[in-house]
Amino acid sequence: MALEKWQDNNVLHEAGAMVQSLEIILSGSVEVSIGKHSILLGAGFVLGMTEEPGKEYRFTYMAKGDVTTYSYTYTKRDDLEKLLHVNQKIAPTITSAIIKGSMELYRLDEKIASEAKECYNSLMEEKKSYPLLCQEAGEKMQDFPELDGIKAPAAFGQVMHWQSAFFAKLESCDDILRKIYETGSDMCSGFAYAAADYIDNIRGELVAYHDYLQELSRQSAAFSMHLSSLKSKKMAIEQGEDASMPSMEHLMDRILMYAGVDPQEAQEFKALMASYKKFSDRGASTDELRNLRRKISKGFYPIYEGAFLHYMTDAAVPPEVQMFLTFGVMDETLLKEEQLRRLYGYAVAHRKDPMDRILTIPEWLEKIYRLEVDPSRNEFDLDYPSYLRECRTNGEIDEYEEEVLLNDREHRLHFEISNLLTLGNRMTFGRISSFFPVMDDVNVLTPLDRGYMSTEKVREAFDEVRSSDYTIFCRNDIYSNPEQNVTQIPIHREVLPYVILMPNVGSRCVLWQEIEGKKRTSPGRMLMPIFQTADLADSVMKLCGEFRWEMCKTEQGVHWNDLSDPSLTAEYSDYLQFFKKNSNLSGDYKERVKRQLQKMNNNFKNVFVSDYLSYMKFERKGALRLNKVTREILFKYCPFTGESLGILGSNPQYEQLIGRHKNHQNQAKRPIIVTIKRFDKEQIPRPKELMDEITYLER
Repeated sequence: MALEKWQDNNVLHEAGAMVQSLEIILSGSVEVSIGKHSILLGAGFVLGMTEEPGKEYRFTYMAKGDVTTYSYTYTKRDDLEKLLHVNQKIAPTITSAIIKGSMELYRLDEKIASEAKECYNSLMEEKKSYPLLCQEAGEKMQDFPELDGIKAPAAFGQVMHWQSAFFAKLESCDDILRKIYETGSDMCSGFAYAAADYIDNIRGELVAYHDYLQELSRQSAAFSMHLSSLKSKKMAIEQGEDASMPSMEHLMDRILMYAGVDPQEAQEFKALMASYKKFSDRGASTDELRNLRRKISKGFYPIYEGAFLHYMTDAAVPPEVQMFLTFGVMDETLLKEEQLRRLYGYAVAHRKDPMDRILTIPEWLEKIYRLEVDPSRNEFDLDYPSYLRECRTNGEIDEYEEEVLLNDREHRLHFEISNLLTLGNRMTFGRISSFFPVMDDVNVLTPLDRGYMSTEKVREAFDEVRSSDYTIFCRNDIYSNPEQNVTQIPIHREVLPYVILMPNVGSRCVLWQEIEGKKRTSPGRMLMPIFQTADLADSVMKLCGEFRWEMCKTEQGVHWNDLSDPSLTAEYSDYLQFFKKNSNLSGDYKERVKRQLQKMNNNFKNVFVSDYLSYMKFERKGALRLNKVTREILFKYCPFTGESLGILGSNPQYEQLIGRHKNHQNQAKRPIIVTIKRFDKEQIPRPKELMDEITYLER
């Protein structure tokens, strides 16, 4: 036992030293800290209660101002009771200070826990925005595998809610409790021991959160440093101080030379562009401008094809060529300096989609050129083999030429550029009469950073649809295993579509084709402008609605509107055709359907897409907008899952529909469960296809 005096900033105990004593603070205040976090404990508190005897100090204790303490040996918890009995006169003050100190420690625990969660969420947001930041700064993305192992801070749960509420009440009733403490040291010991247990729980949780923050900082250090550098560079670009972008002068000449364009044709194209640039209002819809834009468009695609063929053999593609192929940038004078810098940043920082489903147009054409996928259908809905067959039938080519051209890389590429790129670019632009294939500031109707369709942004939009309409891209298939006596079990396979980003600033998304050739389990092909001016979420929902309709028509064939073979298109067509006789619709709803049909020019598909948008945008969130008949058809063929199902589960309009859907899923599961049980009994490994189908049916 000893009386000790400490001056300001003297360290009483440092983290890492051995715990051997308890000290009553007789006067002054002591700062208790762990890392950068600290609390201040005043007279009466017993230092050492926040630690385990015989273990290392987890906190550092420093005097704040002049401090006087009286120390006692601390080898076990019972030493606290001895301390209170020896100091019976001040035991009530000590007990009161212990209660108050425990709550100070709890508030510190809450603060560190909140900081741990905020730091984790902030890191995840930065990780999510990292690809876009790289594009804006014009830097290539780096890999940080150490980030993959980071998990959200656990809810350790060592501090019970009732404990916190109880000790908070004790702290607030200190004046009343003083009289109870004064009844004797035994009463004080009871409260002090309860507080000691509470402090032990707090310490365990607080230290765990502190260690989590330390590890989080260590694992994210390299990423955070890189992120800071990118943000500085982005700011420099925005302020016009960054000089990393190469000169873009004489860009058109460089593109024409790279594409190997004939000098005479190059001069003619440059003359057309010069005439175009003379117009003060390049976005006008005059006949003269429309004719000029049409001529430039006609000359643009042969240049694009030549540049792409060179690109396929070039080991070091210049960034300006990448900008031309991806965005249609061809003349630096048509864009502002800031726009050029941003486009340059997007071009050099772009990374391919790891799932190989969301592709820029040069990435897509590369797949065509390398024979990885067949060319898309042309404007007459003919795929590439059918087109060649028609050419042979018309006498344009013979059978041998047909066979050679089928796998001729350059001919396949020419077919794709002449059809999907030429027509798709125009369609996704949205304003067909004023379409212009070269990137021009007059067509940039929304800031580039807001409209840029990064791979991540597009995937999130489609995932949002799939999170509710989980069957959207699932195709019917058959599982068969004759060796294990399994003939046919219907299953579903998810086949995600290709989303091809067209080189323009546009407002429209297009479903080019729902399958490839005649294979029904092949991915569809959807087109989007790489800079979107319309709302992305709405555009993707409409696109998915159109896909639903066209995929059903393809699967049903000539029976797509035959009610004797029930399907989405058959039931919807019947509903729209005979809505006036439908007893489930009130007069008001019949009038609404009539107006809707008039607005859509009696196009059943467009009516369905409009209803699907309302279904996905409002109904899944509990805001009912559809009539009973529409709702029943949509939920039957496009059932909700996840959060949407939870929201609608108690809604009277959906209760029966959900119950019917669950019964149907349970019936579909039975033969699969019987087969799996037989496999288990015979010790045969469970087929992945059947386990995936169980997961699908349980959603």
